[in-house]
Amino acid sequence: MPMRAFSLFSGFFLLISLGSIRAQQAPEMRPAFCEAGPKSLVNLINTDSLMKRGQTDALVMFSCGVSSLGVCYSMVTYRGTPNSTPLAEEALNHLSRAAFNPAIYNHKTRDAVVAGTIIYRVVNGKPHLRIYLNQEAEHLKQGDDFIAPQVVFVDDGKYKPFEFPNQGIGYSTTVVLKLNLNATGKLTGSKLIFETPPGKGFGAKIMERIGNQTFLPGYLHGKPVASSTTFQLVSQPYGRDHWKSDQ
Repeated sequence: MPMRAFSLFSGFFLLISLGSIRAQQAPEMRPAFCEAGPKSLVNLINTDSLMKRGQTDALVMFSCGVSSLGVCYSMVTYRGTPNSTPLAEEALNHLSRAAFNPAIYNHKTRDAVVAGTIIYRVVNGKPHLRIYLNQEAEHLKQGDDFIAPQVVFVDDGKYKPFEFPNQGIGYSTTVVLKLNLNATGKLTGSKLIFETPPGKGFGAKIMERIGNQTFLPGYLHGKPVASSTTFQLVSQPYGRDHWKSDQ
């Protein structure tokens, strides 16, 4: 074999080997989480701008998709404390630039649904911002390193996407479930606890399909754990700003 051909073949083999090693290094499963550094959502949100806009202590919950490439999309904010609109708007403005580490399931990166809470406080005249990837009151109170269970999209023939009857056209729709999952992500229980508007069948439709979803378990301090979690789906009428609060 000519030396140049051997060199090219060796380089090609090395690339294949490195790719195989990287694939083997991917864990069986891992939740999506915010990247560190300048492209992390917590660093993109401009706290000085929020102070200039008069933002006081505030909390906003959100959900978003995170693609298998770590790109964040379709963020919806909701259940904000009074006067938290500037915080919600600031988060939405930086959505497309925020970088995430994608979820992994069965050793492959996957699209996932991520739920979180943004907390903004002013302490001694200085702004402080924290982002948690859960919406559980007890974990937020303790400041735990807890990542709530995440839906991951796996084309296994069982998956049926969530949808509202008639796509929820004309309605601001919220469905809240309480889910129990074990440490492998298996759904062990589900209960509808809230829906609005009532009487439209939105909650029942989501309950029909919750068992067809693939979940990653909750993670506490980097370890998968059994957990009971609040799972919320929010839909806004087409063309409206994806912002909703309890004000």
